[in-house]
Amino acid sequence: MTIRFAAAWGGTTPAIARSLCLSAPLGAVNDNHPHARPLLRSVSDAQDAPDAEDDTALAAALMHFARHGLSAATRARAEAEAAHASGDTLASARWLEICRRLDRRMADATARRLQA
Repeated sequence: MTIRFAAAWGGTTPAIARSLCLSAPLGAVNDNHPHARPLLRSVSDAQDAPDAEDDTALAAALMHFARHGLSAATRARAEAEAAHASGDTLASARWLEICRRLDRRMADATARRLQA
């Protein structure tokens, strides 16, 4: 594959300057309302929110996915099965919830198998 370098047009003005609409403002504008719910919350905000469990479960699933990539759901299933085998129901439920966030069908099948 060939890589080509094109220097800026005119040496001082970028080539895109010719195609910009001069009447459009180029400054960044924050269009969020001052009382809008923030997209990301801090840990203290998550504890006060009614859906704090959902946020913490999602954060745990994302961290697990960051560590294990595409095999994260399979590893979470294995952790849930190991916790169930050792009798730790809380850890098994936690790992099943992480698995459910990553692969709902796999988690539902695992939960049915562990309940049987």
